Amino acid sequence: MSMLSTLSNVLGVRAVRAAAMGVTTAVTLSVAGCSMFVSHEEVALYRRIRTTTDSNQRLVAMAEYARDYGSGGAWISNVRAEREANEGQIWATNNASPDGLAFYLQAYPDGTYVEQARARQTALAQVSTGREETQQREEELAQQTAASQAEERRQWVTRASQFWMRTLVGVRNYGSPIAQVARVNPEFSRAFGAAPAPQCTPTRCLKHYHAHYAVPVPGGNRIEREMHLVLRVGLEEGRVERIEVLMPNHGFSRWFELENRTIVLDEDPEARMAAIEWALQRIEPTLAEVATGSRAIDFIPEPVAPVGESSPIESDEADTTTTMDGSSDGASPAPAPAGDAAPSDGGEGDTTLEQLMTGAVGGEEQTTEQTTEQTTEEQQTVVYPLGLRALQRGTTRIVIFAAGDGDYGDAYDGFFVERVRDGQ
Repeated sequence: MSMLSTLSNVLGVRAVRAAAMGVTTAVTLSVAGCSMFVSHEEVALYRRIRTTTDSNQRLVAMAEYARDYGSGGAWISNVRAEREANEGQIWATNNASPDGLAFYLQAYPDGTYVEQARARQTALAQVSTGREETQQREEELAQQTAASQAEERRQWVTRASQFWMRTLVGVRNYGSPIAQVARVNPEFSRAFGAAPAPQCTPTRCLKHYHAHYAVPVPGGNRIEREMHLVLRVGLEEGRVERIEVLMPNHGFSRWFELENRTIVLDEDPEARMAAIEWALQRIEPTLAEVATGSRAIDFIPEPVAPVGESSPIESDEADTTTTMDGSSDGASPAPAPAGDAAPSDGGEGDTTLEQLMTGAVGGEEQTTEQTTEQTTEEQQTVVYPLGLRALQRGTTRIVIFAAGDGDYGDAYDGFFVERVRDGQ
């Protein structure tokens, strides 16, 4: 048996007895004529080294022993030998991660690789900080993007209304054949032909935007709503007489709800009037900007012809409407400003109003039937809108109107631009 083992065994017995008695703080070792005093603390620490079953805890305990008793501990030679034998493997295993480096420095605060370990700690900390900052920036950008998209979904009717007001007032040659209007107004022609795809017949073209939205109410509930906006080009014998932007079912009120997330009770006259005034505040600045040189007139609008059962609102055809898929607040994207429209190259999906009308189905007999059906429906449903604003510039009239308090469905809010005929 080696001297170290003998010392350990003897020490172990004596230390346990001493600790149990609680009357001594040191033990005396006498082996081969040599004697030394070993403190109770040293004995306890060395016993922890010998009895622990966790290799990492053993290494940490040996580091503490080397630190406290490196100048003359009873078992320092044995502890140093074991630490030196294991250091290379411990370093190789733990030098690539922050936790590993922290453990190495705890087990070998006096080790060979201390400077390298601290340098790597600093580098990894910088990398980690950079990653965290990058991740934080990405999260902030994602939140900003989500907020921006939500804001765009809320404001798509505002953008669409302002865009089409600006565009329709700027259209030249009302009362001319559709082909001529399309050629003279290429930006309008391309914008109308863009998605969502219009539906055209020889008597009219319809373009439909819509959105589903929810209005929160007290108590954690919400009311599901829909917002529709229909753009209709009206033709007589192939001539563009009038272009309308129609919002059914008290559309100004729905517009207010969509953007403000506040319910509007249509039966409440004050709430309805507030919604109408709010909508006017979003339309009139654009009108004042583009309708320069116009004059205000007194005008009582005639009943607006219903869009009809064949309209995109009632149709199940997938290509007649556009929504933002996957969102309860989904809305069709508002058209790009007319000045951003790219020149037509005849590519797939690039359609002009003239091309749409050229390809519109229906002959003379069908046109007559459609006209008869529409006339019959108009006779059955006569709804007089309220004229809100009317302007005239030359032979063009611009009218903003709203449905009456008790009118729904085919009673529209909206505006139109039309040619003023002789005697009107």
